[in-house]
Amino acid sequence: MLKTQVQELEANKIALTIEVEKEKVDAAYNNFYRRAANSIRIPGFRQGKAPKHVIARFIGPDSVKEQVEEELVQEVYPQAIKETSLHPVSPFSVEESNLREGAPFTFKAVFEVRPKLGDFKYTGFTSKVQREEISDESVEKVLKQLQEQYSKTQPVEDGQLQADDYFSANVEVSCDGEVDEELSDDKATHKFVETDKVYSNCKDMKVGETREFDVKIDGEEDKDSKYFGRSLHYKVALNRISRPTLPEMNDEFAKSISEEFQTFDALKGKIREDLEERAKYDAEERAFDDLLDQVMQNYEFDVPEAMIQSTIDFFIQGLDRRWRQYGTTIQDYLRNSGKEMNEFRETFREKAARQTRVMLLIDAIGDREKVEVTDSDYREEIEKRAKDYGMPVEKLLSSLAGSEGEDNVRFSLRSQKIRDFLLKNNQVNYDMVKEADLNKGGIDA
Repeated sequence: MLKTQVQELEANKIALTIEVEKEKVDAAYNNFYRRAANSIRIPGFRQGKAPKHVIARFIGPDSVKEQVEEELVQEVYPQAIKETSLHPVSPFSVEESNLREGAPFTFKAVFEVRPKLGDFKYTGFTSKVQREEISDESVEKVLKQLQEQYSKTQPVEDGQLQADDYFSANVEVSCDGEVDEELSDDKATHKFVETDKVYSNCKDMKVGETREFDVKIDGEEDKDSKYFGRSLHYKVALNRISRPTLPEMNDEFAKSISEEFQTFDALKGKIREDLEERAKYDAEERAFDDLLDQVMQNYEFDVPEAMIQSTIDFFIQGLDRRWRQYGTTIQDYLRNSGKEMNEFRETFREKAARQTRVMLLIDAIGDREKVEVTDSDYREEIEKRAKDYGMPVEKLLSSLAGSEGEDNVRFSLRSQKIRDFLLKNNQVNYDMVKEADLNKGGIDA
């Protein structure tokens, strides 16, 4: 049994004094010497037979002490944390260590802990947010997107390149007479958009035609380009034009979307239902954020620096994953912008501090309201996800069992329950607006 003493140094910072009994210290030294004797060769001694004082002199007393101390600290620290029910949020540093063979070992582990929130108000607030009003135009917009998604393309032999056509071409790009192989492409495929800075120059081209033109690289989005402020010469040889044909909006079209829809009216009804559900969810998210802002305005507390840094790590990792999908990285951005990583990280501080406070508040509300996720809740969510993924329920359960995946699902479900609690126990009013007016002069989503 360890002897421990907890000392609060400052807000969210703890010094945990841990005393290790003499017998455990001696055992740690003996184990070290036994391993060392079997792993090193000392002149004049058979392997495994060198006495402790010889090994200590050969390795160095300070090195022996350092290695034994590290082993003991790594062994007893987790046990002491468990016994004291502390919640570290940062790595610990060792202070005031007094290790020596034949005596108890005492040291201080200093670290930041998860803050304990006092009493705070989280009910009785009023929030007014915008909610999109779903109109016939909203439904028609989705139908138009579906119609374009299910369109078929047909080759155009004699026609000219027009808006929304797809085309393939041999594209050669050069600057000052030198061809840029990275920008050039002998199998380039694009959708023709008249507002495109480069390919708007290809309007009315015919298959087999070649056209040359210059493009000035001077836009705001081009500032990081090595060609910024210069002109690129394009030579485009058009190989193929394909023009989409839109399907008729009727019962057959609805059936082609899914067997669920036997009539076009059924499809429209489902679209409206989904849009209403999304509008409701989005509005509730705005209300939830607004309520949390009001809670935080009425209750201030310090957030450990380690937790803020951890949240920044989360933001940057997510950003890096997204950027890599587009063939770039954060390191590329830093190199092109001339920024240091620490400077880049600081741009996320305010957002990370708020997000960390939100997480702590939500968790505290859940604890006080005894919000739990039952196995039945978890099973129901997995069945829903399995249906969406088109995979067997048991297979999904098996893949998540005992992993972070299961913890993440349970965390998400608990957060949703806490969100629903706040919406139910505060006054939320909705201002119905059309999509075009959403967030104009109101709360940002």
